[in-house]
Amino acid sequence: MSGIITLTSDWKNSDYYIGAIKARIMARFPDTKFVDITHNIESYSISQAAFIVKNAYKEFPKGSIHIIAVDSEPDKNGKILVIQDHEQYFILNDNGSASLIFDTEPQKVVLIETGFGFEGASFTEYSIFSQLALFILKEGDISELGNISKEYKKTPELLPQLESDTINGEVIYIDSFGNAITNIHIDFFNENVADSQFEVLLNSNFYKSKKIHNGYKQVDKGEIVCLFNSIGLLEIAIREGNASQLLSLKRESEIRVKYNL
Repeated sequence: MSGIITLTSDWKNSDYYIGAIKARIMARFPDTKFVDITHNIESYSISQAAFIVKNAYKEFPKGSIHIIAVDSEPDKNGKILVIQDHEQYFILNDNGSASLIFDTEPQKVVLIETGFGFEGASFTEYSIFSQLALFILKEGDISELGNISKEYKKTPELLPQLESDTINGEVIYIDSFGNAITNIHIDFFNENVADSQFEVLLNSNFYKSKKIHNGYKQVDKGEIVCLFNSIGLLEIAIREGNASQLLSLKRESEIRVKYNL
């Protein structure tokens, strides 16, 4: 066991929640190493939380435990998930975010029946998630916590669509610089566009770009730059500017790639 626990939440940094979770676990395992992935998730945004966790967790050592504290209170179906995959553990509410984190079916998914409106439901991370993390730190078998099942809530992944020499994608994440990250992966782009001429169309053709760059500084300040980022997704940016504000881009904004021009 690595002794690492990561926290991802929509708590920001002004509340006591982060400290309370860490203190409860460290009281029993003082050597626990906490990593705050982010506490700036938009309130209740399971898609944003899943995107960040998905693209961070694979870099952590085996045995790491990931607590995902976004939309964490179980609904009337009353289920919490403990997932084991890539020799790491994930603790989260059964709210549909699990299917957005993993590209394939996780190795083991345990459903824990909690009921609805139970005592401590308003701070589930403290009342339940911390106890589950402690159980894993003690090297307990998560199969003992509940029922192993693939019947958990799933959210369909938003994939780009093809239509008459056009890739129809959309913005799935806006980063802290205002860069718009799309769901168009470099492999999908190369498979369809290949060596043909193309245009990246933004906001119903109002803005266009005809080139994919390798870095932000390959254009002049204030110019649009399109590139495939470190996770292989098409990103729309403005050098030393905020593309989200200046190009009126937000999550779910349409991004089209017209090719074979």
